[in-house]
Amino acid sequence: MLVNLLEILLVDGGLISTVDGFGPGLRGGIVATVVGVIATISGARSILDWWRVSTTESATIREALDTAQSVQIQGHARPLQSSDTLVSPIRNDPCVAYEYSISKTLQDAGDSTIDSGIEWQPFVVSDGTAEIRVDPSEESLDIDTSTNTVGGRQEMQDHVNTERVDVDPSTDTEDSGAFGNPIELVEGTLTTGEEVTIVGKASKAAESVATETDVSAAMTPDGEHLLVTNDGPENTALRTGARGAFLVTVGLIFDYLGVTILSGITGGLVF
Repeated sequence: MLVNLLEILLVDGGLISTVDGFGPGLRGGIVATVVGVIATISGARSILDWWRVSTTESATIREALDTAQSVQIQGHARPLQSSDTLVSPIRNDPCVAYEYSISKTLQDAGDSTIDSGIEWQPFVVSDGTAEIRVDPSEESLDIDTSTNTVGGRQEMQDHVNTERVDVDPSTDTEDSGAFGNPIELVEGTLTTGEEVTIVGKASKAAESVATETDVSAAMTPDGEHLLVTNDGPENTALRTGARGAFLVTVGLIFDYLGVTILSGITGGLVF
């Protein structure tokens, strides 16, 4: 819509007379710039996560309740109520959070996502000194994942609970090729009882929450950065740092390409 509007204003509106390839060039420049900005912002967030994990002091939950600073705590996760337990769609693990993706592997075109998703519930973390409620967001979850490659549609059905994912194998035909290539099943779970590392600031839980769960403190992403991971602080720091550096590099490259394309177009405008 933005590209069409610009074309109307610049071409039909008479702001330029004629520039060969203006439309495709403008689209390419805008797309490259937008992709670059998104990648750069995502990379900067990952680098911030790396910095927080690397520099935030460790504390027990009891100590975290007595300080106004961000701290790093470790403990074991459990659902607020037994009825809040989630079940992951690939490994059928009882958990409080999971993310997954199902992708077909194409020889010449990389991966093509068939379905992906993420789900979580507020949960409680205990380390023996105290308990705290954790209410993450999608952005604050950093779950370690594992990958399993299967041979095709039938094998995928044997590994995936199709009631929990948005995949309808009945729509597949031999001609479509949707499941004719190897399929990657990627899933990460924060299972019940698993050790979790959290970077954030503890605050007093709402009265209704404290009454419902008998937990008087909470960690949420509201007003303070929150990071929830099940991969250990060292591995998380390495992974987020590497991911951040990669995304920032890719983002800057796309930004440069986009600006170069747009500069070339504006430099060739004839008023």
